[in-house]
Amino acid sequence: MGGAYSIRVVAAKTGIPAETLRIWERRYGFPKPARRPGGGRLYADADIARLRLIARARDAGYRPGDIIPLPDRDIARLVEDQDTGPRPPPPALGPDIAWLVDALRRDEVARVRAALRSLAITLSPRAFVTEVAHPFAIHVGDAWEAGTLDVRHEHLGTALLSAQLRVLLCAFEDSEDPPTVLLATLPGEAHALGLEMVAVYLATHRATPRLLGADTPPDQIARAARSLKAQVVGVSVSAAHEGALTRGNLDRLRRMLERTSAELWVGGAGAERVAAPAERVRLTTSWSEIDRALAAVRAR
Repeated sequence: MGGAYSIRVVAAKTGIPAETLRIWERRYGFPKPARRPGGGRLYADADIARLRLIARARDAGYRPGDIIPLPDRDIARLVEDQDTGPRPPPPALGPDIAWLVDALRRDEVARVRAALRSLAITLSPRAFVTEVAHPFAIHVGDAWEAGTLDVRHEHLGTALLSAQLRVLLCAFEDSEDPPTVLLATLPGEAHALGLEMVAVYLATHRATPRLLGADTPPDQIARAARSLKAQVVGVSVSAAHEGALTRGNLDRLRRMLERTSAELWVGGAGAERVAAPAERVRLTTSWSEIDRALAAVRAR
């Protein structure tokens, strides 16, 4: 492969901070450097070439979690498209979200909690999910990947947001309106915050969400679907999923659900890389797609 560069040299050659390289290695499995006898990282020329390509795509507005799992040729195609066409402006942070992220960075936990509570009271539950919770979670994750927030900040932000979403969901807990939507993540997916956002969003549409939670085996999801008479099973796939493992578990779940009346929704940042629309399988990677999927279920 050629080359034997330290992490400091790679950071200088690619413009990606050393801490960000370590974060990507832990979260996405790339870069995956060799190790010196003493444990220090050693990167090859191929690592640097790929990291430069990823850096160009990131500078063009793509999220690291969306591009790092892609093959080099696909990343190069994205970069070429940006180089030959108009570059879209990066998504703007609203004043409330920018303030929340900054307050979290300063460890002002009580102020973040109070602000989230105030926004949840001021906005409708649906608007809180789409205009506050979702963008806040995305920007906290991006800041952690970039090394401008520590992992402790991400964990705190997730806990504070989850607590508020659970409060909102309590207001709908007596609802039994169809369809019943069972929400879970597959083995290896430990984060359930996205499920909680979708649960509140569905509840505001007079559906009945059932949170099964994170890291759930396919057979347990299918059993719960039968027991709860769910019309829909919703699975969230993050950008940091383990490709082969997730695809295998998703296929097993799909086959198990063939013995039920439930259709499968696959959402999250990594959904399009592990699933494709098929009979009784829908990609629901945006709020508008969830709206259409919900309307289709009700029309059956």
